Amino acid sequence: MWSPIYEDLHPRYAWMRDYLQRIARPGRLAGRQDLDPIVFKTLLPYINLVDVEGDGRPRRFRYRLIGTMQTLVAARNITGLYLEDAVLPEFYDRIKSNMTACAEQKRPLYDAFAMPHPGRDFIRTERVYYPLSGNGESVDMLLVLNGYPDDELALNAELPPLPEPRAGNTDSGDRQRQ
Repeated sequence: MWSPIYEDLHPRYAWMRDYLQRIARPGRLAGRQDLDPIVFKTLLPYINLVDVEGDGRPRRFRYRLIGTMQTLVAARNITGLYLEDAVLPEFYDRIKSNMTACAEQKRPLYDAFAMPHPGRDFIRTERVYYPLSGNGESVDMLLVLNGYPDDELALNAELPPLPEPRAGNTDSGDRQRQ
């Protein structure tokens, strides 16, 4: 797990970074209330929203929304499940560590690995975890943008234009950031 190097990744990850920065209040993190799914409807099948419960330790993570592509690829729906009930035990520590680091550091985090699914072969996956905050400061949700490097449809999907920055937000989202 590490900070994303966006120029090495599919453009959708930099697009989401820029989108979240443009919709955030100046100096704050974007929150779920700021999201407009119509703007990024082509990415919705690849997005998970994860509730972050507990402001300190131990944190728990609950899958609020699972993108349809994630459900199809995994061949199961984990909506509403807590992390410990949703993932295979051998991946629990890694995924929890990723989610915890994103929530604590309040910055995006990248990870990629081949993920096995019960009764299926390994599936190459990558994802960026983005922190969201209802109050602009405390992370209470993660937006997880998943990718499947072997998915031609996703690789060729056209990204929508970015919206104008929120009033008072001078960050255009065009420069390289965390």
